[in-house]
Amino acid sequence: MSRVKRNLNDEPHMDITVARQKLAELSDLAETRALTDTERDELRSAEEYVRKAADSAAALAALIDKPGSTEPGSDPGPKSGDAPRARRTGGEARDTAMRHLDAAVGADAMPARAAEKIESMIDAGERSGNSLAARWAAAGSDPAYLSAFMKAISGERGTLLWTPAEQAAYARVERVRSEMRALGATGAGSAGAFQVPTIIDPAIRISSDGSLSPLRELAEVRQEIGHEFRPVTSAHVTNAWYAEHGTVADGSPTLESPSIVSHRASSFVPFSFEYESATYGGAMGDLTRLLADGYDQLTAAAFWSGNGTTQPEGLWTGIDGTASELAPAVAETFDVDADPYAVQNDLGPRFQPNAVWLANVATINALSAAETTNGAPRYPRVGDENPVLLRKRLYEHSEMPGSDDINAAATADNPVLVYGDLKRAYTIVDFAGSTVELVPHLFDAANGNMPSGQRGLLLWARVGAGVVMPGAVRVLNVATTA
Repeated sequence: MSRVKRNLNDEPHMDITVARQKLAELSDLAETRALTDTERDELRSAEEYVRKAADSAAALAALIDKPGSTEPGSDPGPKSGDAPRARRTGGEARDTAMRHLDAAVGADAMPARAAEKIESMIDAGERSGNSLAARWAAAGSDPAYLSAFMKAISGERGTLLWTPAEQAAYARVERVRSEMRALGATGAGSAGAFQVPTIIDPAIRISSDGSLSPLRELAEVRQEIGHEFRPVTSAHVTNAWYAEHGTVADGSPTLESPSIVSHRASSFVPFSFEYESATYGGAMGDLTRLLADGYDQLTAAAFWSGNGTTQPEGLWTGIDGTASELAPAVAETFDVDADPYAVQNDLGPRFQPNAVWLANVATINALSAAETTNGAPRYPRVGDENPVLLRKRLYEHSEMPGSDDINAAATADNPVLVYGDLKRAYTIVDFAGSTVELVPHLFDAANGNMPSGQRGLLLWARVGAGVVMPGAVRVLNVATTA
C-alpha cells in the first residue's frame, strides 16, 4: 500500500486517495468472503485514517472562520494584532513585504493601519505579487534597510558602519528606486538621497489622529506609485421603466476622469550633534514623530484651500464657484436657525446616508448656543463629546473660517459649513516613496556663518488631492462685499 511521510499524528500513513480506494475495495471484498487478518488490519487502518482526515478538515474549517486562530503545530509567524497576515497568497516580494510588516507591527514599531495601507496598495495594483509596488514595499520594509538608514543619517560617514546585510538591503532599495525613476515615478527621488524606510514613512504612517484636518479620516485616501492618479466617476446612471417590447433608450452615464497629480511636500528637520548619540529607540521615535507631524501640518491647509496647481487642490477650492456652493438665506449673514436645514435639504438623496458635517470650532459653538423660541437647545447634540448636527456627525475643521470671521465690511468668502459624502467627493493620494537627504552641517548666519553644531534632514514626499465628485457635497458660503 502506498505511503507518504507523515499523517495527522506525525506517523507514516497511506495516501488519502489510496486509503479511500483501499477502503472501498476491502468493503466490497467483505461482502463476498471473510477477510484475512492482514486485510482486516488494512481495513481498520484505512477507516481510521479517513476518519482523522475528516475530523481535521472540520477543525480547520472552524479555525478559518475564527480570525486570529491557527492550526495546532503550525507556524503563524509574528503576532500583529489587526495587521495583515504574512502567509497570504502572492508572489515572493509580496510575501516578504507582509512578513516584514507583520514583524514591525508586532514589535509596535508600526501601526497596524499603516501596514494595511501598504497591503491595499500592493493588492490594488498589478495582480502579480512581484509587482513594482510589492518589490518597493519588500525592499523598504526590510529591517536591515531600516538600520542602514539610521546609520546613514547619523553623520556623513554613517554608511561606513554598514554591515554586509545592510549594504545588500540598501542595494535592493536602490534597484527598485532606479526602476521607479525610469518609469517616471516622482516619489523615487534622486540618486544619492535615501528612501525613508516604509515603517517610518510619513506618507504611510500619517493618520487623522491629532490632525488639524479630519479629511484624512473622512475622504478617500489612496497610496499609489507614480505621479498621477485618474479616478473614474459618474454623476448618475439613467434608469427608466419600459412597456413590453419597448425599446431601451441609451442610458450611458457621463464618465469623468479627474486628474490628481503629485506635488512635492518638503520638510526640514534640524537636530544637534548630540542627537546622534541618542539611543536607537529614542531617536527612532523622535524622527518618526517629527516627520509625520511636519507632513501633517503642511498638508492640512492644502486639503482645504490648496490652489491645485503648485499644491494639492483643496476641498473648498474644488467647490468654489460650482453648483455645490450655496448662499445663506440672508445675504452676508449666517442664520444659525435656518441655514443648516437648507444646506442639508439641498444634498441629493444618493449622498445623504454617509453625509457628515465640517465646521470651525467657532461655528460649532454658535450652533451649540442656538435656542428655540421657548429657550430649548435647537441642536442639543452639538455640544456632545462626539457632536451630532441634524442626525449627522459633526467634525471640527480648524482650517475653515468660523462664523465669527464673517465681516460685512470686507470683501471675502466665508465657507462656514460643509455637508456631504466626503469619501465620494474628495480624494487624497499619497504617492509612495518619501525621500530624505542629510545636510551634514548647518551654519549660524547671525554669527558669521559659523557651524551651529547641528545637522539637518531634508524630507520630501509627493501628495495630491482633489474634488472628484462635486455633487456629493454642499458648502455654505457666507460671502461679503465691502
